[in-house]
Amino acid sequence: MSRLRILALEPYYGGSHRAVLDALVEHVDADWIVLTLPARKWKWRMRGAAITMADQVREQGGSFDLVFASTFLNLAEFRGLSAPGIASVPAIVYFHENQLVYPNRHTAEWDLQFPLTNITSALSAERCLFNTQWNLDAFIAEIPGFLKQFPDHLPRGVAERIAEKSSVLAPPFDPEPFDRVLGPEGVRAAVRSRRPRIVWPHRWEHDKDPETFFTAVSTLAAEELDFEVAVAGQVFDDRPDVFAEAEACLGDRLVHLGEPGGRDAYAQLLASADIAVSTARNEFFGLAMIEAAYAGSYPLVPDRLAYPELYPAQMRYDTDDELVARLRALVVDRPEPGAARDIAERYTIGRLTERYSSVFHEAAGV
Repeated sequence: MSRLRILALEPYYGGSHRAVLDALVEHVDADWIVLTLPARKWKWRMRGAAITMADQVREQGGSFDLVFASTFLNLAEFRGLSAPGIASVPAIVYFHENQLVYPNRHTAEWDLQFPLTNITSALSAERCLFNTQWNLDAFIAEIPGFLKQFPDHLPRGVAERIAEKSSVLAPPFDPEPFDRVLGPEGVRAAVRSRRPRIVWPHRWEHDKDPETFFTAVSTLAAEELDFEVAVAGQVFDDRPDVFAEAEACLGDRLVHLGEPGGRDAYAQLLASADIAVSTARNEFFGLAMIEAAYAGSYPLVPDRLAYPELYPAQMRYDTDDELVARLRALVVDRPEPGAARDIAERYTIGRLTERYSSVFHEAAGV
């Protein structure tokens, strides 16, 4: 295969978006030109990044074989604003998420722009990649109902056109930071606390439902069970009040609260945990839970969203009461490290590099 020149565009360079892009750039053999914007104010990124990035590419110049963009970029607008030589380059849009099923707390007419941006980007792209089948199926299923809101000139066949060029390709992560922490013996060598440690490794926003998590661990604390809690993930200025309330409730059981300082510190924190919990109301893959499983934690996830596609039934819970019961059992009978390591290993960049390289060459027609 010839060496591709790939233009990567990531308007929201943080969290899983950053981890996936970094892994691809580091391990997929290509000449990468990477343009990013900081991971903040996602609505402004979706509406404005095309203007900024089209200008950046025009100033930089050069030719490319492929454009690889996330859904925070309006690809159709980017192509319309770019120089002709860029606008005609084959493009892949990677769907880490989709706005058609995002659980908005307050929906205004302005918010309709975001799912429409996903749709127009998908229509503009040569290929659409989704991180899970659940994400792909949900997106395609919701398109017809969304488009019925048009007052007239209802678009036809949009879902079918997008489905024809869409496929599933899981997001990779780089295991190197975790391997450095764990050493040659892997999860068996992880340094764990005297008390069972529960980690909640998610960004601090409403769709990750921190309230349910803190209610669960507070219930266990009230029972005087001996355990500790680490809360990690991306932190924003307007963090929910529940985090301050948790500090007061959990006391010395709360051993970490905040975003770790870099990938090595993050890997160290996950490697110190026994149980990783998700309470998400919005999750299209959940890379943080996969990383926690790789580091040795026992994953406990809701029986909804993308999770049934990734985890067996014994690692899923249905109700809030079942979450408490499952956590109680895992605290009392501390799990051995590495229960889900084989699940996580499927998504390391080493396992997925060849598949991505093949898809990139196919889309580029090279």
